[in-house]
Amino acid sequence: MEIRQLRYFVTVADHEHFGRAAEALHIVQPAVSKQVARLERELGLTLFDRSHRRARLTPDGHAFLTHARRALRAVDRAVAAAADIAAGDTGLLRIGSSLVFTPRVEAALAAVRTAHPGITLRLTSSASTTDQLAALAANDLDAAFVAAPPDTPGVRAHHLWDEPLLLAVPAGTTGTLAALADLPLARPARAANPGVHDLLTAACRAAGFTPRTGPVLTRVQDLLAGPVASGECWTVLPAGLAPPDLTAVALVEPDPPIHVPAALALPDSAPRAAALSLLAAAQAPNGG
Repeated sequence: MEIRQLRYFVTVADHEHFGRAAEALHIVQPAVSKQVARLERELGLTLFDRSHRRARLTPDGHAFLTHARRALRAVDRAVAAAADIAAGDTGLLRIGSSLVFTPRVEAALAAVRTAHPGITLRLTSSASTTDQLAALAANDLDAAFVAAPPDTPGVRAHHLWDEPLLLAVPAGTTGTLAALADLPLARPARAANPGVHDLLTAACRAAGFTPRTGPVLTRVQDLLAGPVASGECWTVLPAGLAPPDLTAVALVEPDPPIHVPAALALPDSAPRAAALSLLAAAQAPNGG
């Protein structure tokens, strides 16, 4: 079994067509068909139903696809590690974040750029901690800044700091949690950020109530200028994200304080050298 056979098989499965797979692979269709057929003979399995115009996976093909993808991810990780070793201070570091790029995160990124001037940092952000961790586990990211990360196979979260939260409430509202019991809470969907979602639920229950369901938190500025400012709901913001000039919204420190743990998640095994440098910079007292 060859690596190229697995790549050809996965590409055909993704496109459900040998011709389109060949185009994506930049080779001729007979080469794809030949290698997939050879793979089937070696495995003793029929991977595709070729009785229609589309190449549909058989039940055996579906079962094998999971293992093929896993094997190719392992190969990609090995190649990336080899490139990392060979390149030294050059290469690409793929960093995700479900955190706001606060000054502390920016300082850590700046420290890595200074220490490794040949490294290119590719940054992607998402409101979903779950999506960031899944991308890291799938080897689509090398590191990810995440908030209150849940346990994820293949990923290790390194605690960095505890980010204090502020209550963002309609102007004139008493800024205590107990006073917000009748006002819906806007927050991330639990599936996207289970740690943050559960932390806020626990804080509200400690104040004597279960939070009412409000809008799903997506774009912070739109939420503050709309539903919060009009008195329809409340939310929380990282202290480092407090926007200025919010005449219709009050930002209040909760009592007792609420903190969200911030972490840098890395692959559980063999993280890249540049990713470890990022961790060291992020763990420094000044973020770099």
